[in-house]
Amino acid sequence: MKNHHNISNAKADGKVRIAGVRVSAPKCVRCMKPVQALYRPFCSRRCMDSDLGAWLSGAYSLPSDDCSHTHSKEDSKDEQ
Repeated sequence: MKNHHNISNAKADGKVRIAGVRVSAPKCVRCMKPVQALYRPFCSRRCMDSDLGAWLSGAYSLPSDDCSHTHSKEDSKDEQ
């Protein structure tokens, strides 16, 4: 069976050429370096841990219409 896709190896610049089309290698969502498969979607353990720390510290949040989760820890202590 003949392969109709002309795929060459990834080049040193991180670009993959597919039938004349440039496709960029995935970039780390924290620092924009090339992604390493072991840490995907990050490039390293450092970036993975940094992102987890941001989530755990509350730097990231998801919007919600639910009012019951807007109370602080102090508010919940007062209710007990």
